[in-house]
Amino acid sequence: MSETEELLWIASQEKNTIPFEIIKFACHNNLPLSHLLEMTESDFTDLDQKTVAQFIQNRENIPIDACQKIFDNLQKERITLIPYCDPLYPNNLRKIETTKIPRVLYHQGKKIPFQNGIAIVGTRNASTHAIEIARDLGRSLPEHGFMIVSGLARGIDASAMRGAISVSGKTIAVLPWIHNPYPPEHEKLLEEIKKDGSVISENYVSAGPMDKYKFLQRNAIISALSEVLIAVESSYSGGTRWQVELALSQKKTVVAIEPEEFNSLAYDGFKRFIQNGALPARNVSDVLEILKHEIKPKYYALDNYDSVEDIKPLLTQ
Repeated sequence: MSETEELLWIASQEKNTIPFEIIKFACHNNLPLSHLLEMTESDFTDLDQKTVAQFIQNRENIPIDACQKIFDNLQKERITLIPYCDPLYPNNLRKIETTKIPRVLYHQGKKIPFQNGIAIVGTRNASTHAIEIARDLGRSLPEHGFMIVSGLARGIDASAMRGAISVSGKTIAVLPWIHNPYPPEHEKLLEEIKKDGSVISENYVSAGPMDKYKFLQRNAIISALSEVLIAVESSYSGGTRWQVELALSQKKTVVAIEPEEFNSLAYDGFKRFIQNGALPARNVSDVLEILKHEIKPKYYALDNYDSVEDIKPLLTQ
């Protein structure tokens, strides 16, 4: 991909300058974005003519030069682009609401297939019991062919990632932004993830006052990338609630881990998650049993496969 092409993809994501219908048109016809700048209105067949006319009117104003600084920083930070047209772009992301589909993903680490993911989320202020459960899930699920997907927040997210790394499991860290990522104390953990896994974000930098919105964007990607979302511990007023509701709205299976009964806030969150449609589980064995019934056999058959090596051929189908 040429520098001009990368600049156009950055502009389409950061400045929202190319309508998504036209992005899809370019991908379907195997056209580089730069080719769109030379096309006439009649070349855009089967597209809404109002959308096409507006694009042609505005395409001279695409701020390519303004994205040069981002492009230069990407080279320095070894961040690559995964555009919507790229075969590696996660298929599950193509299924979320059109207005929320990222035009491009910023990526660091290994380029691995974004499939067979299990999201593990929960409170930042986790109990010792919940930290142990998250770590055990992170260790166990990769042994059955799953990749751990998480937002890399403090507490549950980080514990699940560390568990996966301890057994050389594949991991996908989804960040609200990729430059100077949050939280800063997870810099070493991010470097460990990059060795065998992927770090992705749809945003390059923090947005200041709009950061809360970028965390919500990240949550939508986490659940979209995953076959199942596991909520390990959270009160009902915590951020995990929104992650659970997002996953359920995307028709994902959600599993809620039952906390210790004396943890009243977490137990109330657990009960509310179950009332809203999550499946209850107490431990890793319960989770594996649920996955055996909820995941398509093509991806997961615990009774027939003993290790990730046995299941690898299925993951390429």
